[in-house]
Amino acid sequence: MENEDAINELLRRGIAHHEAGEVVEARNIYVEILERDPQNHQALDLAGLLCMQCNELEAAGDFFESAMEIEPDSGRYICHAGTLELHLGNLERAAELLRKAISVDPDISESFLSLCLVYRSQKKLGDAVSVLEEGLSKHPANSRLLTWRGILEIDREDLPSAAEFLHQAISADNQNLEAMMTLGNVMMELDELEIAERCYSSVRERAPEDIGSRCRLAVLLKRLGRRDEAIAELESAFADAPAESEVFNDIAVLLESLGSSDDAIVAAERAVALDSGNASSFSLLARLHSKAGNEEAAKDAEQRAAALA
Repeated sequence: MENEDAINELLRRGIAHHEAGEVVEARNIYVEILERDPQNHQALDLAGLLCMQCNELEAAGDFFESAMEIEPDSGRYICHAGTLELHLGNLERAAELLRKAISVDPDISESFLSLCLVYRSQKKLGDAVSVLEEGLSKHPANSRLLTWRGILEIDREDLPSAAEFLHQAISADNQNLEAMMTLGNVMMELDELEIAERCYSSVRERAPEDIGSRCRLAVLLKRLGRRDEAIAELESAFADAPAESEVFNDIAVLLESLGSSDDAIVAAERAVALDSGNASSFSLLARLHSKAGNEEAAKDAEQRAAALA
């Protein structure tokens, strides 16, 4: 009994570290549990989740397989194994496992979401919608399911319906930043700019490290005619972004997709300044200058890219 209590306490501590994103500490505790009790299926499953989150997919598969060998009727373990197959791109195997997980334990909402993502990857939007509707019939206030129900409506180009589901997702969980960001994007497309601003500002307030939301907010402010605020927001976002060339490449591509070509060029120029040996950064800068009609600057960037290639 004493050993069982000690292992339960280790599990509690490991989960706490895991949820806090403290990977090393969680890993060490799961290893300690498995050294004491190699058949502890809960620790095997948790170790698998940690490996999957760290992109150690082969190890994750071994852990999930071991957990399922000990507890073959655990919907949780089957769900995690199916989700791993989704990440690996083994869609048929993923669908098979996730359907089994739902039949074994329909109270696990993650199974419905992962199966939805399988169908979405297979371009089966009708099936994806059906499985989410089934999940929502059992978990009507699940914010993640509602968020993805909205995303599926975006896929089907029904933005008003998407907005309705995303509003529901935020009502179910007012900390759901994915739903807030996605709703902001939808409102931008619908030209409901004041609502979009509230969405992006809410994400900025809760997650100031999310540079993408701040770039979107800057573009929105520019569309609203508040140019000084837009410039200040973008400069602040650039100042807070990690000083890495690839980060600014990503920012440039995002700003280009939002129709802010001048700001995209500024970001791309920051990327090449951070790493003058990055050929992809110069290629991106060349494309952006060419698109903007800056032929001399585009030619110069193309030559720098060619010299580095």
